[in-house]
Amino acid sequence: MFSAIARFFSGGSSESKQASLYERIGGDAAVNAAVDVFYRKVLADDRINQFFEGVDMDKQSAKQKAFLTMAFGGPNNYTGEDMRKGHAHLVEKGLNNSHFDAVMENLGATLTELGVPAELIGEAAAIAESTRADVLAGFTAEEKAAQANKDSVYERIGGEAAVNAAVDIFYRKVLADERINKFFEGVDMDKQAAKQKAFLTMALGGPNNYTGEDMRKGHAHLVKQGLNDSHFDAVMENLGATLAELNVPDELIAEAAAIAESTRNDVLGK
Repeated sequence: MFSAIARFFSGGSSESKQASLYERIGGDAAVNAAVDVFYRKVLADDRINQFFEGVDMDKQSAKQKAFLTMAFGGPNNYTGEDMRKGHAHLVEKGLNNSHFDAVMENLGATLTELGVPAELIGEAAAIAESTRADVLAGFTAEEKAAQANKDSVYERIGGEAAVNAAVDIFYRKVLADERINKFFEGVDMDKQAAKQKAFLTMALGGPNNYTGEDMRKGHAHLVKQGLNDSHFDAVMENLGATLAELNVPDELIAEAAAIAESTRNDVLGK
């Protein structure tokens, strides 16, 4: 966002050719003040502050200050990404036009608080607006494909914590489901849950610490008790409901379901 303002202030008058914007606005102290005021406003704005959850704001501010110093004609110590790449992960989290509008509003309020003349704020805002398409472009199709290939489902759903939560919720649902809970009568559910967590971790592409039987042998006694496709369907239904409850994205639910579905024939001894 600030890069657009930098482009505006860096050219034009003969004065700007004699001194950089960095020098004219007051150097390091002025840049520091602008970034501090901007992030104070952003972090207090419930429309957009969710995009900064878990962010180290000291590092974020330092990065932004280094960028502004470079963009405004001062010492170049900036090593950050371009607008599209720098914001693509936020687009994945839902960053959209309404959020961009909120940032623009906070930018204008920051410049006003710092005493920038109204006419310059208007021109700066127009240039900042020109970055909207890049900021909201997100990852390219090639980048998404590369990321999907790089990360396992285990990593993408949240790793160990997510698997543990999923198994706990899953068995709560299964034990309350009269279509299938009879198959767990007399089962030590603590051991069952631990075994299932190890299996899911392995099946979803995480560390392989599973030491249980293969699917066919492990379920053969249940098949003798009547386990069939209708029961498997009920298990699949509970799995999907579990992942949905945990806010796992639809595409990851589909991937996890496909992995589970691939075990049907072995589970049912077909």
